[in-house]
Amino acid sequence: MGRGAIDMVPYAQDAVLLMAANVRTERINRRWTTEELASRSGCSRYTIAAIEHGKPTVAFGHVLNVCAALNIPLYLPDREELARLTRSQREIVRLMPNRVMPKVEPSNDF
Repeated sequence: MGRGAIDMVPYAQDAVLLMAANVRTERINRRWTTEELASRSGCSRYTIAAIEHGKPTVAFGHVLNVCAALNIPLYLPDREELARLTRSQREIVRLMPNRVMPKVEPSNDF
């Protein structure tokens, strides 16, 4: 049985979207795949995708673990700042590539 839909107030929705954008931005900046981040935070790649898409049904503990793995701060001072940062981060994410190729380690075997 799946989880039911969650009705979110605009402030909470902005917070979810900002968190999603921050997670995606940090993951891409580190050149980690969803699998790598999932491994480092103790969840599945599907959970990482759900967090990056702003799904409010993701377990809060998973969100905190992902933020800890990426060193993302969790709280902001006021609503206006949150809304401004959300718009800014969404614009950055929009400009980023859809996929990240994992780093290829050079082989020392000759």
